Amino acid sequence: MDSSDSDFNAATMPRMPSAAIYTRISLDRSGEGVGVERQEEACRRLAELHGYTIVGDAVSDIFCDNSLSAYKDVDRPRYRALCDLIETGEITRVYVYSTDRLARRTRDLLDLMDLMRPRGVTVHAVTGEGIDPASANGALITTILGAVAEQESAHKAERIRAAYEQRAHSGKPKTGGRRLFGYERDGETIRDDEAALLRKAAQQVIDGDSIRAIAAEWNDKGFTSTRGNAVDSAMVRSLLKNPYIAGLSTWNPTDADGRRLLRNREIVGEGSWPAIVEPDQWERVQAVLNDPTRVSNKIGNTPQRLLSGLLLCQCGQPMYRRTRPRKSGGDRYSYYSCKRVVPGKHVHIGSDDTDAAVEALVIERLKRTDLAAALAAAAATDDHSAELAELTRERSDLLARRDELEEAVADGAMAVQAFGRAIARVEARLAAIDEAIATLSASADAPPLAEIAAAENVEVWWAGADLMRRRRIVDHLMTIVVGPGKHGAKRFDPHRLNVTWKH
Repeated sequence: MDSSDSDFNAATMPRMPSAAIYTRISLDRSGEGVGVERQEEACRRLAELHGYTIVGDAVSDIFCDNSLSAYKDVDRPRYRALCDLIETGEITRVYVYSTDRLARRTRDLLDLMDLMRPRGVTVHAVTGEGIDPASANGALITTILGAVAEQESAHKAERIRAAYEQRAHSGKPKTGGRRLFGYERDGETIRDDEAALLRKAAQQVIDGDSIRAIAAEWNDKGFTSTRGNAVDSAMVRSLLKNPYIAGLSTWNPTDADGRRLLRNREIVGEGSWPAIVEPDQWERVQAVLNDPTRVSNKIGNTPQRLLSGLLLCQCGQPMYRRTRPRKSGGDRYSYYSCKRVVPGKHVHIGSDDTDAAVEALVIERLKRTDLAAALAAAAATDDHSAELAELTRERSDLLARRDELEEAVADGAMAVQAFGRAIARVEARLAAIDEAIATLSASADAPPLAEIAAAENVEVWWAGADLMRRRRIVDHLMTIVVGPGKHGAKRFDPHRLNVTWKH
């Protein structure tokens, strides 16, 4: 066969049609992705049987959102990337294990069909019905399936809430999620060293000691929160106000808006676990902590710089801000250095430039972090985070609603008077949600990223946040070790900052 025959055959050989695979699992407790791997394998076998080639994007050859819910308003980055690929017309099929992997709400399925219909894209499922938006019956079946999946998710949430309530009323200990300070993970075995701190702290509060002083004492003894963070006043106060340490079982009923708020917590009976602090003494502690005259404005040894105590010298010890006179006169030179209490090589670094460099890193990291998704992931094992995630979701919905109202009145589709009434309701609810998020975020139980869950703009939030809030975010996100500088160097070198991201 000559070269012309070879060229002709290559040019006329039909191309394999292209498809994409989407996998998702709401909660991957092991973190190993076994569930999505099985979904992918089944989808690949089906695509191969149909004669389709699997394509992806620059990130991966499949689109996978692991441990993300499709029922809550959680941003799914790989689902968005799949939609982008559909919009370009590069694929004609999407393979999924079942259609509820794509979405569990009717409105999301309808949006997906609107995107697929003009491009002739269909969805094929390993189990159950697929989606053919060009077919009238297909659209009807998909809508029905979406409604069923949505109802199933709602019923599942109701069953979980009912199980939590039943457990509370029966006095069973809290299991799963983050360990409560003072107890082991089973929620009933007392951890002696932490329990001793709580008992002493309860008496200290009754004797008039400040929460700040108690927190400082715990830090000096080397104790941390169950997340591994430094102890602060909010953590100590939250622990001492928790009825659980007095052996009392609690339940958070829903309010008029269907939300479970910490301030609505009710004591429903005695728990089956042993108390760390006797109920009578715990009641006395509550009387002191709830006393409105108990106000302290003392600053004490509160850090005055962003990275003081957070930055680590290469010797492993924390670095603190110091100053020294400049040879040229003028303002004193501000720098971070350790206390040189352990043998080894020590370093120092300019505080102003270091603060600015770390702030830039944090802001960039926060821009790339899906805060709603982070909260929702925490919500899977943490009741407190679940409340924050739900408030964040509702806030996003209200912001979208506000935009819709403004567009409607601008287009003349809504009367100004009606707009005023509707926008007033939206703004009132937004204000209530922002207050609730702020209250929950101030608690030691709140994940640090909850601090900015309601922020529309990371830079704006950071610029308006006080120092302690910024420090909490830095401590949550990263560990920074300062390396040695070049001898005789006059300029700040950001490469000396060796950052390890925690989240």
